[in-house]
Amino acid sequence: MSVVSRALKSLLAGLTVAAGLAAAVAPAAAGSSWDDIRPMMFGDRKIANGQGIVTFTAPYRAEDDRRVPVSAVAAFPDGRSVKSVAFIIDENPMPMAATFRFDRGRDKVGLGIDIRLNGPSMVRAVVEASDGQLYMAESLVKTSGLGACAAPPVGDAAVALRTLGNMELAALPAAADNPFTRSARLKIKHPQNTGMQMNQITLLYIPARYVDEVEVRHGQERLFTVETGFALSEDPRIDFDYQSNGGDVLTVRMRDTDGAMFQRSFPHGVGG
Repeated sequence: MSVVSRALKSLLAGLTVAAGLAAAVAPAAAGSSWDDIRPMMFGDRKIANGQGIVTFTAPYRAEDDRRVPVSAVAAFPDGRSVKSVAFIIDENPMPMAATFRFDRGRDKVGLGIDIRLNGPSMVRAVVEASDGQLYMAESLVKTSGLGACAAPPVGDAAVALRTLGNMELAALPAAADNPFTRSARLKIKHPQNTGMQMNQITLLYIPARYVDEVEVRHGQERLFTVETGFALSEDPRIDFDYQSNGGDVLTVRMRDTDGAMFQRSFPHGVGG
């Protein structure tokens, strides 16, 4: 993670401490938070409409505010490649859900994650091209008003601690238009504590602890890294596609905000 990225994450975490608890009590309606988020994440860079480049999919209304599936497909038919893809939630206490960065130039990538929504919000996918240009697609997602960033954890805390860092990787169906591209689903066991959730027995806030970086390699080649925040749902899911390079294994490395690190390698056939 770059110095700039760490500084931005620290700033967003600070904003969470300052405003998150208030947001947890009264989730904001979808508004104009993007005007504040945009310069923090992208400075004064121009962000173009992503029509024809970014296909973003999100539900109109969340079935479960704690686990909302969103996905993005980015494609450049003009010879450029995808450098990064950022998923952003305007009205969450920590807006940045995940930023994927790719080492090898690919003209098309597909990604999917599950996110928490603290209230109705614009959800965005911002794609950076290899020439530095930015493109965005967005969708308004309505919610039940649960305030998922402060909602109690679903699982048992003792079990969550015991299984923390466990991973599963499964193959997904290949795209019909590109049989040489493989698709996989990564599941990571982690409670993703936000720091705004209350222990229902002690009535004390559970300290924040969540996945903040994941790296996936195919053989010796790094496919991508992803910087994440607590907007990823409990027990995060990451769907991704990749082009096989002949390597025998897919290796996943994960780190959380407590500094715990986990690594697991999967036979290539398991992930596609």
